[in-house]
Amino acid sequence: MANERRSVLRRALRILDTIKDAGEGLSLSEISRRSGVPLSTTHRIVGELHEWGALERDESGEYRIGLRLWEVAAATPRSGGLRSVALPFMQDLFETTHRGVHLAIREKDQVVFVERFLSPETATDRTRVGGRYELHATAIGLVLLAHAPTELQEEIVTGPLNGPNWHPPITERELRQKLADIRRAGYATSVVRNEHLSVAAPIYNHTGQVVAALSLILPLNEPYGPSLAHLLATARGISRALGAPQGRIRPAMPSNMWKGG
Repeated sequence: MANERRSVLRRALRILDTIKDAGEGLSLSEISRRSGVPLSTTHRIVGELHEWGALERDESGEYRIGLRLWEVAAATPRSGGLRSVALPFMQDLFETTHRGVHLAIREKDQVVFVERFLSPETATDRTRVGGRYELHATAIGLVLLAHAPTELQEEIVTGPLNGPNWHPPITERELRQKLADIRRAGYATSVVRNEHLSVAAPIYNHTGQVVAALSLILPLNEPYGPSLAHLLATARGISRALGAPQGRIRPAMPSNMWKGG
């Protein structure tokens, strides 16, 4: 009986992952085909998920992730408390720079985006709230990786460095150097899809641990020095609001250290 319950739960989770990853509405038959769950079982599980509110059904009969799951996710202490503290700072950063702003945390060996503001200049950025990437594939993920436990860093650095199809290949040696540079400089940069430049900085909690990262998405040809200064100031503000020890918060970047794009 216990194994049967676990099997049903695994299939339900597989169905939710299938619909989430699709990024669009799916019919029952498409959900069954993509998830590998038999159609009759898919019909039963989807019906229960829909009744509970985890899935929504549109007029064409296709299913999408429902608001009930968002309500559950919003109650997660690790991201919920962080978001409530960070949102006013992110709003100010967005209004000051008029550039896309992202907030993310680390979940095991991936970066998970928990909040964002999109700007017209970077509206083609495809990162969504709840979206995940490999830690080494983005500036915000690199910041989190640079401050992750040593064991995890070694596992990722020495493992297959696979990433999104738009991410250029990177070697173990190059990644090690990047992480060292990030810890020394206090921020990371990366090119996203040959369209944008992402700059990211760490956020510390009351114990002095890096619990999140904040990034700005800029046009690729834009000098990033001024925007980086605003980003670092915002990350410091959020860290202070989370009770970070003063010694763990980097000072403002001097204007004579501003760099070009």
